[in-house]
Amino acid sequence: MVQSAIRLPRSLHVLLKKAGGERGMGEEIRRRLEASFDAEKTPTNPKTRELFDAISSIAEETTRFYGSWSEDAFAFEVLKASLHLLLTHYQPKGDGAPKPNPTKLADLFFDPDHSIADISRLFVNAWMSDRAKRKLEDLLD
Repeated sequence: MVQSAIRLPRSLHVLLKKAGGERGMGEEIRRRLEASFDAEKTPTNPKTRELFDAISSIAEETTRFYGSWSEDAFAFEVLKASLHLLLTHYQPKGDGAPKPNPTKLADLFFDPDHSIADISRLFVNAWMSDRAKRKLEDLLD
């Protein structure tokens, strides 16, 4: 961690101090700055943004009614079923078979015999590996 000093208008100082509560103003500033950088990563595709918003809303509602979906097995199952319904709502028409296109990245990495499960496993494992790497980098900073 690196310590820095910033000048704030008194009204903003009061708001940050109040919002920080027991965590403290410094933690509140860090949290809000990180959130602003995360917001920059928002997908540009409107349907993807809409899906992210829906997932977030459903996760919050699940937590509100049944507790944390990441800690309670029933809440997790409610969220999982809700996400399945949500994805079904967004599912495009068609048979779900890949359409060959040599200009698409998928055609460079996957042959037509790769299953959806294989491709999904690769995507999730890559995300989990990247997440673990970021956590390690955060610990080392």
